[in-house]
Amino acid sequence: MTSSIVSSRKPRLRTPFEATTLANRLVGSPAIWRLCRSYTSTHVWHVGGPESSVAVKIAGGESAAQALVWESENLRAMPAGNLRPLGAGCDLRPADPFAWQVTPWVLGLTTWEACRLLREGDRQGREQARAVAIETCRAVGRLHTAGWLHGTLDPHHVVHTRGRGRVRLLSCAWATHAGKRTSAGYGGGLVHLLSPELASAVDQSRGNGVLLNRPSEVYTLAAGLWWAATGTWPLAYHEQREVGFDPQTKSRSQLRRVIASGKVPRADPTVHHWPEFLDPLAAAMSPSLSRRPTAHQLADWLITIPL
Repeated sequence: MTSSIVSSRKPRLRTPFEATTLANRLVGSPAIWRLCRSYTSTHVWHVGGPESSVAVKIAGGESAAQALVWESENLRAMPAGNLRPLGAGCDLRPADPFAWQVTPWVLGLTTWEACRLLREGDRQGREQARAVAIETCRAVGRLHTAGWLHGTLDPHHVVHTRGRGRVRLLSCAWATHAGKRTSAGYGGGLVHLLSPELASAVDQSRGNGVLLNRPSEVYTLAAGLWWAATGTWPLAYHEQREVGFDPQTKSRSQLRRVIASGKVPRADPTVHHWPEFLDPLAAAMSPSLSRRPTAHQLADWLITIPL
C-alpha cells in the first residue's frame, strides 16, 4: 500500500493512524491525499485511489473534536439517503482532544456553486439555479418529514450529485430530532440567515442549546437560496446604516440581537435580475411563522416561476 500527499498547504493537524489506514484501504493503492480545507481546528482531506474516493475530516481541540463526534453520531442516525460514516474515532481526554471521520467523497456542485451564473446576472443560469433550489427544498423537506432538522443550513452545505434527486446535506454536527434540544454550544450557523425567532432563542440560550422548528429552518432555507441567487444578504442592512448600523462592524451576538428585534426589513426583490424567483423566497421569510410554507411547498412555489 502506497500513498502520497499532493498539497501546497502544510497540514497543522496530525491525521490519526486509524484514519490514515482506513482511508488508504478504502481507496486502494496508490492513495493520493489532497488537503481541501485547512482551518485552525479542522482539516478536510480528499483521498483518491483506483477503488474509490473518500473525505477524511480531522478535528483538534475540545469544541471542534466534540462537534465532529456529534456529526458522526448524527450521520449514523439521520434518514437514509444522506451520508453515512465509513469510520470514525476520537480521544476527548483534556490533554490533546481530537476526532476523525471518513465518509464517501461527494462529487457535485454545491447550491452556491450551481447559482454562480445567476449571481452574475446571466440569464443562462436561471434554469440550473431554479432546479438546484427545488432540489434543495425537497431534500430539506424529506429531512423534516423524517422528523429531523439540520440546524445550520446554508448553500455551501448542500451538494447536488450527478444522480437525479441525489442531494447530500453536509455539516450535520448540529442536526437534531424535532422536539429535542440541540447540543450545547449551538450558535445557529451563518447569522445573516437566521430567522428573528431563532436569533432570539440562540441569544437567550447562553450556549445551552435550543429547540429548533421547521418554520425557522424554512426561513433559513429561503434566506440561503436568496444569498446564493444574488450574492447579497436577504435583509436590508443598508437601510440601517442611516442610523449608524453597519453589519460588518458587529459581532455575531450583536447581529443576532439586531435580527431578533425584527427591525431590519427584508431586502427588496425588485432590485435584482430575477425578482420573480426571489418573491417566493421573500414570502417564506415572513415574520409570521404560520404564513411560511413547508420546504416541500416552497419547492412547489419555485416550480411555477417562469424562466
